[in-house]
Amino acid sequence: MIAFEFPLGSCAVQSAEAVYQEAQSHFRKGEFAASFSKAREGFGKWPSGEWGWKFRLQAVEALAKTGNLQRASALLAAGGEPASPGLEARYKIDSANLSGGSDALKLLREAVPLANASHDPNMVCLAELFLGENETDPEQADIHAQASLRAARQAGDAFLLTWARLGRGYNRARFARYDEALPYFAAALATGQACGARALVAAIRGNQGWCYHKLGAYDHALDALRQAESSTAALGQRAERLKWLIEIGVLHLDRGDYGPAEAFEQQAAKLAGEVEDERLEAMAFHNLAQIALEKNNLAAARAYNDKVLASETRRSDEVSLAYTRLTLAELDHLSKDYAQAERDYRAVIEQAQKVSAKDLVWEGYAGLGSLYDECGKPHQAAAEYGHALEFIDREWKSLGSQDSQATYLTLHRVGLFQDYVNFLIKTGQPEKALEIAESARARLLNQQLERVGELPPDFDLPRLQRAAGASHTVILSYWLEPARSSVWMIGGGKLLRYDLPPGKEIEELVRKHTETVVHGGDPLARDGGSLALYKAVLAPVQALIPAGSNVIIVPDGALHQLDFETLVVPAPKPHYWIDDVAIAIAPSLRALQGNDRRAAPAPKLLLLGDPVLAGGEFLPLPNAKAEIAAVEECFPPANRAAFTGLDAVPAKYAEAEPGKFTNIHFATHATANLQSPLNSAIILSHQGENYKLYARDVAAVPLNAGLVTISACHSAGAKAYSGEGLMGFAWAFLQAGARNVIATLWDEDDAASVNLMRTLYTQMAAGATPARALRAAKLTLMHSEERFRTPYYWGPLQVFTREVARQ
Repeated sequence: MIAFEFPLGSCAVQSAEAVYQEAQSHFRKGEFAASFSKAREGFGKWPSGEWGWKFRLQAVEALAKTGNLQRASALLAAGGEPASPGLEARYKIDSANLSGGSDALKLLREAVPLANASHDPNMVCLAELFLGENETDPEQADIHAQASLRAARQAGDAFLLTWARLGRGYNRARFARYDEALPYFAAALATGQACGARALVAAIRGNQGWCYHKLGAYDHALDALRQAESSTAALGQRAERLKWLIEIGVLHLDRGDYGPAEAFEQQAAKLAGEVEDERLEAMAFHNLAQIALEKNNLAAARAYNDKVLASETRRSDEVSLAYTRLTLAELDHLSKDYAQAERDYRAVIEQAQKVSAKDLVWEGYAGLGSLYDECGKPHQAAAEYGHALEFIDREWKSLGSQDSQATYLTLHRVGLFQDYVNFLIKTGQPEKALEIAESARARLLNQQLERVGELPPDFDLPRLQRAAGASHTVILSYWLEPARSSVWMIGGGKLLRYDLPPGKEIEELVRKHTETVVHGGDPLARDGGSLALYKAVLAPVQALIPAGSNVIIVPDGALHQLDFETLVVPAPKPHYWIDDVAIAIAPSLRALQGNDRRAAPAPKLLLLGDPVLAGGEFLPLPNAKAEIAAVEECFPPANRAAFTGLDAVPAKYAEAEPGKFTNIHFATHATANLQSPLNSAIILSHQGENYKLYARDVAAVPLNAGLVTISACHSAGAKAYSGEGLMGFAWAFLQAGARNVIATLWDEDDAASVNLMRTLYTQMAAGATPARALRAAKLTLMHSEERFRTPYYWGPLQVFTREVARQ
């Protein structure tokens, strides 16, 4: 243990209270060195009793904030335990924050009743705050976060209120409710800046950046994270700065910006060494190894990976070692040392089974499959790929919704499915390749919807072919890979597969085209890459799709962001693809069903919209009332139920028994959550603190609706939804029983939506399917006024379906 002594000092002029208040004032401003110095001065004069403990704990907290964890721990352990409930609560909080691990939660649970016994709202606030941030159950965490906010308000302390709001937002974010966290961070930022809480403001900025990163808003994320990093550097918070350096590096890595990613991770590794945080140093080196692999710098990747191996061996971190050894196997594989790589993969499988790192087991098998494929041993490759899938199937059946620690979310992005699909294509098995691609897609979707233990239904190609033929439908299923992408076409009783460009190339073309569209540009008037995009994703199959067809598209990766209707077809003269076909989107081929078009029940409408919006996050929708009136006129008064204004609260949805309605319509804002689609939400009027109808709540209520329409704009300033998040959002309604969902891919123009909705429902009343009705509505809007001709106005609404419907 490091010895820690306070030199005696002179405090003859100031009282203990004044010295302590000055130490606390420095702490609240983020001046931790000054806070520590003042606390040490106070302890030199009043080393024992209640004041001695106050100064000691203040010094401990200041040391911890500057990353001096060993000195802080030594100082805390040197004085026994305080006697008063408030100081004992604070002692346990500091002990928990310094110890971490399983002991922390126990200490914090002991601290809360002590804080309550002290009748000090300041201490209650902090005890509830830290307990909330450590609870593993979301509901319990939120209960303690709310208690912390109440205590902060009772104390009338802006600093504590800032901290409590930050804590409430953090609890939302760590349970993947990133969009919900942001308003709490915004409120915390306002009070934190007003009271000069510089360290808290830095933490708020960092957490905002984390949320933006998870939501795919990379520019906002980078701006917030840079502010957090520079502020913590200025405040001398080296441990906090280290966190944000690593996060900035990961953000750049996710964007494919390997130069900046490497620079930030190198800074992080250097700083981690200085503060002697070996765990975070290993994390930075691991990230550097991944960056080097992406840059095909195998020597650098191996050097970094060796450092990680050495660190994890010293710390006896057996689980992390298994992952690092997989990187070693990949390095030997890429170096074409096949014999050593084979031994490495076998060792990874063996160790992964010992430490229950189940995702590594199938990654080891997948690596062997890829290795044998490269070595010209197709039978052995097929066997190892088969072992990987058998293992995944076995584990999948045993998983429940609480077992999401398994990294099945990465299924689509790791080598197994991409390599196996490529192997099957190369060996002349296109149907099997499509089956494996769909297996990955369906599992990923199930994982996002927290249905991990449910295996998707078997792939039934003959059934799909019959349904497609009976409904004059062509089905296109896309699969994007780094080296070679694919599109499968099902139609006319045939299954055909075509090569497409690499995924990165398609991603960049989609980005440019979508940017043109959402900024109001006209791809017909200026190319901007739209012709190249057509050639990349549609040209191989477009000539085989008769005009007037129904088309169902199963997108992949960046294609989730693309409105296929806006593709520019060059012949016989340039036109949008919407002029030729009616398009719907499906999450997976396995989800599609035939539809025998039995006599439908009498149309009944459930409508919620035009809510009273509180706060500045969501702007009023001036045309919501007109849209609601346009929709209502398509249904007899006796066959509709509408909840608007103050009545449009989340609870009304379930109370209205939505299963009784053929059509459900929302006219309001919505938010789509990429990482956790069931936390996507429709924005309604406040009901206490609740104003969001979550997709998870919708999915729990059975539906029979032929169509659910979410005519919703995103919050102001957002350019576009994340397509995959929107897919999950729509799929929650489809899973509840709806056959079709209409939702917006980017911000919908409030004025344009009125006429769109009127035509949509009129067409459906005349017997059109949702896809054909929406196409007719869009074409009508395109030709109504010159300004509505561009895709920005008619493009955002998309039909998501689970049926291959006859017209």
